[in-house]
Amino acid sequence: MGSTRTRRKNGQQTAIAYHERLEKSDLLEIYRRLWFARIFDEALYDAKKKGRLRRGNVYGSRGQEAIQVGTTYPLRPDDFVSPIHRDMPVFVFRGMTPEQVMCQIWGKANAPTRGKDSWSHMGDMSLGIVHSTSMLGSTIAVACGVLWAQRLDGRRDRVLVAYTGEGATATGPFHEGLNFAAVHKLPLIVVVENNQYAYSTPVELEVPTETVADRAKGYGIPGYCIDGNDVLEVYNTTCAALEHARAGNGPVLIECVTYRLQGHADHDETRARQYRPVEEIELWEKRDPLPRYRQYLLKTGLFSEAELPEPPPDIVEQIQKAIEYAISSPDPEPHTALEDIYDESAGVSR
Repeated sequence: MGSTRTRRKNGQQTAIAYHERLEKSDLLEIYRRLWFARIFDEALYDAKKKGRLRRGNVYGSRGQEAIQVGTTYPLRPDDFVSPIHRDMPVFVFRGMTPEQVMCQIWGKANAPTRGKDSWSHMGDMSLGIVHSTSMLGSTIAVACGVLWAQRLDGRRDRVLVAYTGEGATATGPFHEGLNFAAVHKLPLIVVVENNQYAYSTPVELEVPTETVADRAKGYGIPGYCIDGNDVLEVYNTTCAALEHARAGNGPVLIECVTYRLQGHADHDETRARQYRPVEEIELWEKRDPLPRYRQYLLKTGLFSEAELPEPPPDIVEQIQKAIEYAISSPDPEPHTALEDIYDESAGVSR
């Protein structure tokens, strides 16, 4: 229906149900993180509609929360991530505070980039967060550089999870990066968030193969095509990929099939209803990862309804406080626009 194609698993299968090793506290934390990602998204859309957020666009991730949570939960503290514009909660999951992330979005002086940019264009190498770029395919090449530097320093087991969109897999830097990673067996996990559209271009006009994961065959590396709306399937596949990469076997490509329930950004909401069939949207609404996971938890018998509020009130409060903090934070002073542009010690533009 529409641009949604039948998907299958490609390459190696995830034989181990890693999630069965999780404690009750882990299962609950995954639930809370899913809700954090959902509320984070909804709160920003609400702020933009009310005129409280006047800069930049809001790139929604509603419906894609299972990818953000399932790929980050099994990581070690010393692993790397390279998030993209629909992965803002990943910054929090990896150690940034909600206040820092909101200040980045609002362009405040105390944001990680001191107000010079917005959204996902930030990083913190002390937290293992690699600065992202809007040219999504290029993030793979940058990830290779980070991992090659680690190898030169004698570290071979720090894995980097780099996120990208299915449209970016048609760009040169994506293939150059993946080829380099495969040749040198770098511990890179490429997570392709296949939400069916590159802006308004449907996936069948982006990729000629049956699955995006088929691209892995050209580089002799494992490729998985999985249900990106099932947080436990994402978690299990990521665990398998981490073991493969840490063992020195090279990169893994994971295609997470999901759906962008909103427009490309807030400015695209009306137009998105024109290039996407209503039936397609309704179909994916029924595959919402949050109620799916909640039903799973209830069926385990480990949780009562009361233990799984929709949404958790404390998370709502946490995100609202972070927004108020950002709004009340100082704007950058005009003279700071000329700071942090050059490496003054070398006189070389960054």
